[in-house]
Amino acid sequence: MTALRLVLGDQLSLGLSALRDHRPGDVVLMAEVMDECSYVPHHAQKIVLVIAAMRHFAAELRALGMRVEYVRLDDKLNTHSLRGEVLRAAAAHQVGQIIATAPGEYRLMREMQDWPLASGVGVDIREDDRFLCTIQQFRDWAAGRK
Repeated sequence: MTALRLVLGDQLSLGLSALRDHRPGDVVLMAEVMDECSYVPHHAQKIVLVIAAMRHFAAELRALGMRVEYVRLDDKLNTHSLRGEVLRAAAAHQVGQIIATAPGEYRLMREMQDWPLASGVGVDIREDDRFLCTIQQFRDWAAGRK
């Protein structure tokens, strides 16, 4: 079963939980989308830096033999939403599963939780373990604190 593995612009790490058990034939999706560039004001140089880092990371993944689908801002078929690009890639590659690392924003997490119904395939949202503790561990620690 082919999996679609999503890598977000702030998740450029070979140790990312969504990439750990990568198998030959899986597709890594990276997408430059206007929704993520414009939902809050960002300095133009920040956007350029993130996009440049994404492009370099995609090249690194390809050099490691991974199959990468990279959607650039100026691609004619770009839907300019993360949801649109995930659904488009899932359909194009007839994947059996979508695998993502939990995003750092609740807005994106809520969106990802809708993908199983929208795509018709299972979605595995994995813990982002690049931090000192999990979100739940932090919640437990913060309980009762201001």
